[in-house]
Amino acid sequence: MCARCCACYLPREGASGDLGGSGAFRLTKVARNLRFMLAEWGALGILAKRPSVIVLPRKEGRVAFIPIDEIVENGFAPAIEGPNLDEPPKRPIPFPVSNRGKFIKQFSGPGVDSGVVCFKFWQLVHASGCPFRCAYCFLQTTTFFRFNKKALMGLIYSNWQQLISEVKDWLSSPVPRMLIVGELQDGLAFDSAYESVTGKPLTHHLIPLFASQDRHRLVFLTKSTLIKHALELEPNRQVVFSWSVNAELPGRKWELGTPSPSSRFAAAAKMKAAGWPIRFRLDPMIPYSEAGESWRDGYAEAIDRINMLAPEMVTIGSLRASTRGLATAAEKNGRPNDLFGYLSEKDPSGFKYRLPFDQQVEMFRFALERLDRSKITPALCKEDVTVWEAVGLKFQGCHCLLAGTDVPDELVTTRSFRSVVD
Repeated sequence: MCARCCACYLPREGASGDLGGSGAFRLTKVARNLRFMLAEWGALGILAKRPSVIVLPRKEGRVAFIPIDEIVENGFAPAIEGPNLDEPPKRPIPFPVSNRGKFIKQFSGPGVDSGVVCFKFWQLVHASGCPFRCAYCFLQTTTFFRFNKKALMGLIYSNWQQLISEVKDWLSSPVPRMLIVGELQDGLAFDSAYESVTGKPLTHHLIPLFASQDRHRLVFLTKSTLIKHALELEPNRQVVFSWSVNAELPGRKWELGTPSPSSRFAAAAKMKAAGWPIRFRLDPMIPYSEAGESWRDGYAEAIDRINMLAPEMVTIGSLRASTRGLATAAEKNGRPNDLFGYLSEKDPSGFKYRLPFDQQVEMFRFALERLDRSKITPALCKEDVTVWEAVGLKFQGCHCLLAGTDVPDELVTTRSFRSVVD
């Protein structure tokens, strides 16, 4: 437990403490353990550029923690997101801070002979890990997070000026591109943490860069409802906000720590009403049947919410895993692993473990038939061409690319997608 970012260190009722250092503050509702933490770590530092932010130093870096003024004013510590949009957040999640070598990378993509429709899309690695605890999160099996448990729950980078410099260089490409924020972490959950460390939220660093040109687009992929910083900016068509959503029951049972799917839909509605483009990923679909509800009931409701919001694109995916070890990793991380019993076979390309083929096709057909395709472009996520063909869907673009079927060569590893292009 030595990440110092667990619930036992969060603010609780009935505790108080005097914090010394560069200025003295008497705070109410401070974690009972805070005195012990400060004694153990040896000091309390006040971040020079933001004197209202407590920073707890550690050997391997700093931990951006609690804005003092918000505790004093509101009686609670701010969080990276809240369970709904109209109530103030009540839980902070401190993040370790480290350095990173390179911030922009390309996904490796499927093998050259693979039948999986996927691409070498561009990713901005603005943070590491994720404060949410989804049972199916693939990060749990990656080598770095297996040996750096504290980073699995979120880590941000102090050399953020390099991030900005890389984005500016990336924007100079003559090839139209899409940059994904949130493929290897949550896209919005760290927005306030960036404000604490850099003086501005991440959205305020990135959006003006994309708004100043008309060739490339940026997409924030998220399960968070932390949209207050983005709403301070003028909307523009070069920046898209995309929510990963699910039916309510899977959201409660297997997407631990996340805002409910209904809260995510509400956040998306607010962003669209403000003038921002939105997308959704209905992913992963899970063929559950429990508590008097079947997957058809839950996903019908979710798709109806999507139709009401009319996003520019919806990408559909089902439960999958690169390795059987994901179930073991979930159990070790205190997350449910019963959902992996639904996986029975690998796809024809040997890319991922999947649901039974017929069941997967049934779910996708159900979703596509209910989706209002007169207004919304549908796509599948990392699926074999046999699935595209079985559900009768043609490739018209996907979540991580610009719209249309014209995919730049720099993103292509396999030409399999050409077989499902109109």
